[in-house]
Amino acid sequence: MPWLSIPFSDVETKKALDRKFNIEGVPCLIILQPEDDNDEATLHDGVEILYRFGVQAFPFTKQRLEELELQERQKHERQTLTNLLADHDRDYLFGHPAPKQVPIDSLMGKTIGLFFSAQWCNPGVKFTPKLVSIYHKIKQMLILNDNDEDFEIVFVSNDWDQSGFNSYFNTMPWLALPFGEPTAKNLAKYFDVRGIPCLIILGPDGKTITKHGRNLINLYQENAYPFTEAKVDLLEKQMDEEAKNLPRSEYHAGHKHELTLVSQETGGGPFICCDCDEQGAGWAYQCLDCGYEVHPKCVRAVDTSNMLGR
Repeated sequence: MPWLSIPFSDVETKKALDRKFNIEGVPCLIILQPEDDNDEATLHDGVEILYRFGVQAFPFTKQRLEELELQERQKHERQTLTNLLADHDRDYLFGHPAPKQVPIDSLMGKTIGLFFSAQWCNPGVKFTPKLVSIYHKIKQMLILNDNDEDFEIVFVSNDWDQSGFNSYFNTMPWLALPFGEPTAKNLAKYFDVRGIPCLIILGPDGKTITKHGRNLINLYQENAYPFTEAKVDLLEKQMDEEAKNLPRSEYHAGHKHELTLVSQETGGGPFICCDCDEQGAGWAYQCLDCGYEVHPKCVRAVDTSNMLGR
């Protein structure tokens, strides 16, 4: 680090700063203003600010941050597929067999998924076959419905090298940004992608529909299409109706304690399913003893008479 430090041995000062700024976790960056006697201009979310705006955030004043937030909103309002995916000397994506060039303009009017992942990412590699299956089902569903709509996915690679990208992309039936271009990092920053795999959904007009495509795929499979707020509201109501017919408790083959059916209103909420390791929300079977939690669809019910010896 090129900056200053409180001596490691000065424990009291570190404790006093922790108390003063209510530090609950690290990394944490507190930004103080030169003439701030009343702590009114103190910023507690310096890490978030630097992640979003970088050096442009300096001098970290309220006015400067408001200017940057306005610029960010205007940029999202002007968002199009072309300004998201094209580079100054590239107006195409890679298709199969790579490096087949597919014009970005050919995606206009389609619902698009931006799939952020990498071959070294185990959750991404595990999620990819599921996404491939759902991708084909959505495409088939649109054909059977004689629908003018279309759906496409673009792989945004976070691989370490070209060979990793090539190997991983060969498992996918969709398109990809060329490996190693700054566009991939720019997109990750633009959409505030903090972890992979991540699936961003864009509407036919090129505007963002949701940043939670992966979660919606896990919850609703191909029925999640077209991922709009109206469709998600409808699916949530259907899930609530279906939950009325679910047992209030179950014993699951993958866990020794009894599991209780919960919703977001009764102690549930966003979770990672302990059976399939994927995201979940809404209804779940939860162990009130240890916090174990699974999707209702992942429960492998066992006869309670077999639990007597446990």
